[in-house]
Amino acid sequence: MATSQGPTSTGDSISLSTTPATVSAPPTVTPSVTVVQLLPLELVDKCIGSRIHVIMKSDKEIVGTLLGFDDYVNMVLEDVTEFETLPDGGSRITKLDQILLNGNHVAMLVPGGEGPSTTGGAV
Repeated sequence: MATSQGPTSTGDSISLSTTPATVSAPPTVTPSVTVVQLLPLELVDKCIGSRIHVIMKSDKEIVGTLLGFDDYVNMVLEDVTEFETLPDGGSRITKLDQILLNGNHVAMLVPGGEGPSTTGGAV
């Protein structure tokens, strides 16, 4: 007896599968690092009650304890030390109990900063 491969003439039917092939996307990897957005005024707010080094637009630097501030970064500082570079190359250090600092004249804030070196280095 002979066997036949493929369709036969005896009325056999051929069945074709029409199910579509599914292609799955590669698994997405969620990074485990959490990105925390910290706005500038939020950083300043975290500094309330701690020492802060303020570098002014002029030749002054101020170190004090931050008591409060507003949206313009006007600041109230206590236990303040002001470091001023004089035109003749010298420097002057002034101690103050409490000040209100105009935020318009602030160039940079350094949380926890101790101020310029007083060992004769650059201010």
